[in-house]
Amino acid sequence: MVFFASLQAFSALLAVFQTATGTPLLLEHLDSRGTPPSNTSVWPLTLSDLIHGKSWPDFATKTERWSTYRAPTFDEVFLPANEHDLSLGLQYMSTNNLQWLARSGGHGYSPTLQSIQDAVLINLENFNHVQVQPDGTVVVGTGAYFSDLINTVGAAGRELTVGSCPCIGATGAMLGGGLGRLQGLHGLTSDALRKVRLALWNGTIVEASDQQNQDLFWGIRGSGQNYGIIFESTYQTWPATHGGVHYSADMIFAKSSIEKVMKVANHLTAPGLDNKLALIIFFSSNATTSELNMVVNIVYSGPEAEGQKYTKLFSPYSLSLQEHMLKWEELPTKSVLGLIPYSCASGPRYNLYARTLDPPTWVKFGNEFEKFLQKYPAANGSAMMIETFPVQGIEALPDTYSAFPHRKYFHNIIEVIGSYTDDSVAKPVDDFLRSWRDQFAATSGYDKLHVYQNYAHDDEPLSALYGYQSWRHARLTKLKNAYDPHGFFDGYHAVPSDLKKWT
Repeated sequence: MVFFASLQAFSALLAVFQTATGTPLLLEHLDSRGTPPSNTSVWPLTLSDLIHGKSWPDFATKTERWSTYRAPTFDEVFLPANEHDLSLGLQYMSTNNLQWLARSGGHGYSPTLQSIQDAVLINLENFNHVQVQPDGTVVVGTGAYFSDLINTVGAAGRELTVGSCPCIGATGAMLGGGLGRLQGLHGLTSDALRKVRLALWNGTIVEASDQQNQDLFWGIRGSGQNYGIIFESTYQTWPATHGGVHYSADMIFAKSSIEKVMKVANHLTAPGLDNKLALIIFFSSNATTSELNMVVNIVYSGPEAEGQKYTKLFSPYSLSLQEHMLKWEELPTKSVLGLIPYSCASGPRYNLYARTLDPPTWVKFGNEFEKFLQKYPAANGSAMMIETFPVQGIEALPDTYSAFPHRKYFHNIIEVIGSYTDDSVAKPVDDFLRSWRDQFAATSGYDKLHVYQNYAHDDEPLSALYGYQSWRHARLTKLKNAYDPHGFFDGYHAVPSDLKKWT
């Protein structure tokens, strides 16, 4: 895949049309679907200290987003301190037809978010707790980042699958599935999910798990941003593999070695990657010479000698080699020569899954990428990342397990990352990335585009994000109509409320 990421009908409908206290909402102001942009409004006195307009000195900081590319805009920011505040705020906003967007990590960059203008930003930074429980599960507030989750779980001698970038909101990443190096052992982040607590559009607080609201729980794991605001999640964790210490090797290659590197990577993935092995290939520009560099990172969740067997397949072609034994908590910031945090930079991204890495296509990309960055030096921070992770833990579960649709299309995740210091180059960067997303898709080895929705843009068919099967469309649309009947959560890759609108 290439990245650019049964209802309890009667009781569910009762929950949707009741507030958290059981009082029916007044719905006469609501359209059948969608909400108009919000205007500055008079909030209830009980929430007045939590609402701030543009004149507030901290407004820019509290509404700041990771990417300004085709971004939403806000007139007000709401900072609930707890779930009661969140519930009351949603009751008020939905009754008054105000448009909102909830922010946990603030890293969602899809251009679909530009449909949200002059809205209320619900800043969930106060929900940042991470607590490991006596039974080994971990309870995570939606304001926590992957770095918070990793450090807390790692300190307890436990682990679970987490994303490569430590700066990403943990809950937001989980909603699209949750990829990571340990997925060969433990599956996706969302596969480890055991329970969520969320607020629906009208302020109703509900729980979803394998025992309660099972259909909603199914949908949350792969399309969860469509149904409510998840403010707390509970995950299973596992004892740390190899004592929590992992072998990590970083190698730098010249552009002339691209074909050789891709052939080795294909050689490793063809029979199926070792379930403890993870590869990241990172293309970026040398700030001094403006020449293209390629970094290959190997992480093996086991002894150094076992990891070195894989390093030796690449190292004859490398310009340099660094080897370390790193704690699990250190991998996001110290592996890949410490470059991963820089991929947190803002800008557009395109992604897809690929069965194989076509060497001639990658040689062509390397040449054109280098020329592009030399032509547009303001875009010198742009990069390309290939995540090649094992799939055993993902494929161990049936395709129907959750709303995540890509269990059989998960070999290489290709992400092209645009980053620039001058907005005047935004269009050339976007055009270049979009073109290469399509070229990689043509040689991906799949007959259709498969896109991780966390990394998706706005021009892919929705079926590429959520699956092409008609049964998935029907199940997701049914959930959307049950839990978000007025489209309050339509800002980010919205599941259609009408089956005819699936693309």
